[in-house]
Amino acid sequence: MGRRTYYDLIASLPGLPIRFDVERPPISGLRLMERLQILDADDAAVVEQWTNFVGWDRQVLERTDDDVAQSYHRLIGEISNATLLELIQHRMDTRTIIAAIRRRRAGMPPPTGVGQWVDKIRRDFQHPQFQLQTLYPWIGRFDQLMGEGQALEAQRIVFEFNYRELEELAPNDMFSFEAILIYLVRWEIIDRWTSLDEAAGKTRFETMIRETLGEYAHLFEPTE
Repeated sequence: MGRRTYYDLIASLPGLPIRFDVERPPISGLRLMERLQILDADDAAVVEQWTNFVGWDRQVLERTDDDVAQSYHRLIGEISNATLLELIQHRMDTRTIIAAIRRRRAGMPPPTGVGQWVDKIRRDFQHPQFQLQTLYPWIGRFDQLMGEGQALEAQRIVFEFNYRELEELAPNDMFSFEAILIYLVRWEIIDRWTSLDEAAGKTRFETMIRETLGEYAHLFEPTE
């Protein structure tokens, strides 16, 4: 658990909404980072690792599978905070599942991927939900929406699942550093969602398909 208890910091942060799909985050990124200035040096370093990961994660589409795998393994090798490590691993597990869905629909083999489900996805690649539906109940609906080209709705159901799950992961000590980490990750989901609009979402979807599937990208074009 955290080395310090942050009563004043937690009390200064506005509560996060029940749902992630709001018009704007309850606090701006700039003000949030200003509030975090009171963290002790070790905890501030963990927050920096998270923000570095977020920056990298938002650029993953521009990297090859091998680049992603190498960067990921280097990144987690530098992290000592167990909560942050779990949060990042969960994010990358989700990315690997999504990549597998896209590639399977295009008739391609499983992705290289990273995380704990790589081998299972390879074994159960032809199962509609990779035999992971208990842990990731959004897979079937996401697959359907991807096939229809509904980028924002596909992103919405993943965000919604992760946002609720993070709330359930909140530590019993609501003033601990781990509670701050959970807050940051949930805030980042809100920030991602509120930065999207329909046009941007469609562009992101098309870019994602083109970079991942190349000549097979036309298979994901929506039908009339």
